[in-house]
Amino acid sequence: MKVQKAAILLLLSGIMIKVCFSENLQKRHPFTLPLALITTLFDSDNQFVEAYITYGNTSEGWAVGMIDDRYVKDTRRERVDHFYRERPFSAYRLSPFEAKIIERVCKKFEETLAIYEKDLKYGRWSRLLYLDGYFPPFFRGFFYLYCGAHNSMSALPKVTRIADSLYEESLLSPKSDRRIMLWRLNPEQVVKLRIAAKELSFQMKEWRMRVLTIPEMDPRQDRSTKFREAYELFIRLYFNLPPASVIKKRIF
Repeated sequence: MKVQKAAILLLLSGIMIKVCFSENLQKRHPFTLPLALITTLFDSDNQFVEAYITYGNTSEGWAVGMIDDRYVKDTRRERVDHFYRERPFSAYRLSPFEAKIIERVCKKFEETLAIYEKDLKYGRWSRLLYLDGYFPPFFRGFFYLYCGAHNSMSALPKVTRIADSLYEESLLSPKSDRRIMLWRLNPEQVVKLRIAAKELSFQMKEWRMRVLTIPEMDPRQDRSTKFREAYELFIRLYFNLPPASVIKKRIF
């Protein structure tokens, strides 16, 4: 009888822990994010048209397409929609306009990665839940921004074009709860994510300094390999996807 009572008490305590844990996990702690807002536009055939970048409540916007780019400013006093035309045979090169846009996006991305890594370090789960409402949509937008600037949908690894099934554009998404729950229950995963976030930030900064500051460089001198690899690794860890090496083993 004593054994049964002990088992029941243990079971009830476990349920209470799970309930409390679930309630704590669902809380979102809002804070100011430096991250750019990237909106993607597609045509009637679901072909990518442009990635449109804004920051906060600004009246300005910057759009990067497969060939043409544009700057938009819309206020009560003026409306500007200026196009930057690119020659089709050289559209794969980053133009000065594209380089400037991507550099700013990356700087804000690096700032956000630093916040993310620090929150992981100190287990600030409510802040991580809030950030997860913005990070996945940003990742998807960043894929199209990068690929649009390079005029190639294979400029970044396919896995970084985040699948719709992996997230919801909502600050109250159960998918966010489940994702952060996995991190919270797996300290080793948290360590990997922190390392990957720092590595991505470092490689992104290196890429910015070597490529975005000299956008007309010879495209045969590809200096973005390490950045792309670091970004792919971070995305795989963030969404708990299998590493590329495991996939290759399955195929071959």
